[in-house]
Amino acid sequence: MTGSSLRWIDRAHIALGSVSGLCILAIMAIVTPDVIARKTVSYTIPGAAELNTLLLVTLIYLGLAAAEAKRAHFVVTLLTDSLTPRYRRIAAILSTLVSLGYVGFLAWLTTLAASKSFLSGETTFGVVSFPVWPSRIAVAVGLSLLTLQLFVELIRLLGGHPAHVQDREGTVQ
Repeated sequence: MTGSSLRWIDRAHIALGSVSGLCILAIMAIVTPDVIARKTVSYTIPGAAELNTLLLVTLIYLGLAAAEAKRAHFVVTLLTDSLTPRYRRIAAILSTLVSLGYVGFLAWLTTLAASKSFLSGETTFGVVSFPVWPSRIAVAVGLSLLTLQLFVELIRLLGGHPAHVQDREGTVQ
């Protein structure tokens, strides 16, 4: 993969992260009238809670790859801070490789679950029967995109471009 294609993947994931941020506006647009109606006329909007759950799942999982692309996930550097830049890079490669395997496995499992849910037309039980499969698809897509972003990070690390490996002063190595 070329540097420009890696940057394109970063930008695409960040754009999807921005789209997931729009879910916050949708949640607010649903919650606000629901709360006002509940407090003023003792009426709740049917399906509002279920729709907000779908939006929240979409918000979280579509934002994962964007957070990785921006290097905005939290990082615990208690052990790696004392390493030399060379060993810090090796630790970054190993941790990215483990993360890639784990998240890739989760993406595969959630894709199978989403497919099964979609084909069976899985819905919730309650006052409003709400489809579950869109949430399952959002989880599968989000984890698949995170897997791709971790693969991009691994390529960068192996190519000698460890953009997220920093020394104690915060400078990139």
